[in-house]
Amino acid sequence: MKAHIKSKAVISFIITVCILCRGFMPVFAKSPANSGAKDSDTYVVVCGIPVGIRLRSHGVIITGFMGFTTENNEYISPAKEAGLREGDRIVGINGHSVEGIDDMQGAIDSCSDTKIIVVAENSQGKFAKEVKLYRDVETNELRLGIWGRDSVSGIGTLTFYNEKTKTYGALGHAISDGGQPYCISGGSLKKAEITGIKKGVAGSPGELRGYLRDNEPEAGDVDVNCDRGIFGHIENIDFVGNPKDFCRLAVAGNREIHKGSAYILSSAVDGKITKYSIDITQVSRENDSDTKNFNIKVTDKRLLDATGGIVQGMSGSPVVQDGKLVGAVTHVLINNPALGYGIFIENMLEAVNTVAEEQQMKEAS
Repeated sequence: MKAHIKSKAVISFIITVCILCRGFMPVFAKSPANSGAKDSDTYVVVCGIPVGIRLRSHGVIITGFMGFTTENNEYISPAKEAGLREGDRIVGINGHSVEGIDDMQGAIDSCSDTKIIVVAENSQGKFAKEVKLYRDVETNELRLGIWGRDSVSGIGTLTFYNEKTKTYGALGHAISDGGQPYCISGGSLKKAEITGIKKGVAGSPGELRGYLRDNEPEAGDVDVNCDRGIFGHIENIDFVGNPKDFCRLAVAGNREIHKGSAYILSSAVDGKITKYSIDITQVSRENDSDTKNFNIKVTDKRLLDATGGIVQGMSGSPVVQDGKLVGAVTHVLINNPALGYGIFIENMLEAVNTVAEEQQMKEAS
């Protein structure tokens, strides 16, 4: 990366515990013997393990402006002078597509004129600005005068895995940018190393502390970042782990979920997948598309002692009731970390079906 871009290419974060499409419902393994489940039930591998997530943005997001001294002794930021704003996403320069910072710099370096057309997007839509570039007196290079980023990374929880289609679902909510799902051109899953836990207290949410294992190969990709979570493929089955370490459970329909005892699965505390008791205190079926479909209360003393309840990075933790996967943790109440919300698992499956359907269409074509 050239120094004069002054770019923040990767921003670290912990995924906050905070499209819909049609398609077929994948068919999974047969019901285990004596499980009491019907042969028609849908089965998934239930996970609950922290994963490292890296998303590549579509375009370059302007995070700030920086001025520089020109040959005429002017101090200027050409992008700001042209009317671009923080949060705008640069997606094209002079007819060239911009997916990331390298594309942007390459387009600038190839300019034969100091006047360029920058195409950008924001919440209002796509627009174009004419920008007059200037040379930095120190580097003698043309500069746009922005701080930008083209990726984000952090830690979240893998909810379920489909052995047949190799698709997965995680988080149960979007990774957001300015209140909207972060617009991505792709992404990857990595193993996550949890190094500690900041315990949540009233008024201050806790968090899982850790990092992505960048020295290890990618375990999967991220195809979709939407209101219901992140979804994609995991090709490296070893990443998911020994099948004996996970449980295969039937998926509960939205109408099967009820008030009462349940548990979440998480390996965040000690690296071992553990059941932690919770109560489902309220179920809201009026708006099935929401990510706050039911209320939960952590009752397990072990989890309360270790984390205070729900912490950032636990979003996506599977919720199990009556022997079936019913949903995933999505949000925590800041004033009481023992309380939070969950999303119906059927909502997440509707989204992952699109990933599987699109893959089938690609293979067919």
